[in-house]
Amino acid sequence: MTKRFSLTCVLTAGVLLLLCCALTWAGTAKEELRPIPAAEAEKRTNDTRDFVMDLMAGQIDKLWHGGKWEDCIRLTRQTIELDPHDTEAWTDLGWVLANMNRDAEAIEAYRAGIRANPGNFDIYQQFGLLYDRRHKYNEAVEQFRKAAANGAPRAWQHMVPRTLEKAGRKQEALDEWRALLKRFPNEQAAQKEIKRLEGELNKARPV
Repeated sequence: MTKRFSLTCVLTAGVLLLLCCALTWAGTAKEELRPIPAAEAEKRTNDTRDFVMDLMAGQIDKLWHGGKWEDCIRLTRQTIELDPHDTEAWTDLGWVLANMNRDAEAIEAYRAGIRANPGNFDIYQQFGLLYDRRHKYNEAVEQFRKAAANGAPRAWQHMVPRTLEKAGRKQEALDEWRALLKRFPNEQAAQKEIKRLEGELNKARPV
């Protein structure tokens, strides 16, 4: 987006913010216009910020589908400035940058997102997918492990052994499937992969 367009978005959000506040307080009697408790003030501020961010998210979606990548990046960065804990904004930023083959910037975006949200599995997961798409499997495994350690859903945890196998590390992949089966005893995918890998590794061993 151009600087003028970016400024327009911010000004529009500001106007909508004022309208929102006006609608909220229009019916308040003069005698009720007095300082409010800090907790209530914080809640109103957060509610207003969330409202503005929802508007920005809608605009980002339009830019995304319209193929206006630079505009999308700028507005996503503004979203992050408003709320560094919006993990979806970080992963969206990394995704768009990677799709523009700006991998160095994408990697830095994921790393910055992780610093701001160290316990969030999704940023690690999306970071790993970037490396996986670039066939950098060892780097991808590192991120997928961190995603699993931070509570990634079971299906996503499959990415660790699957990517190890892509890297040619079949024994480690087998060990990971076994560990996953211990965590999830009814995991059919793990049972199937363990059987397959055991067979392949046994055949590869010298007689």
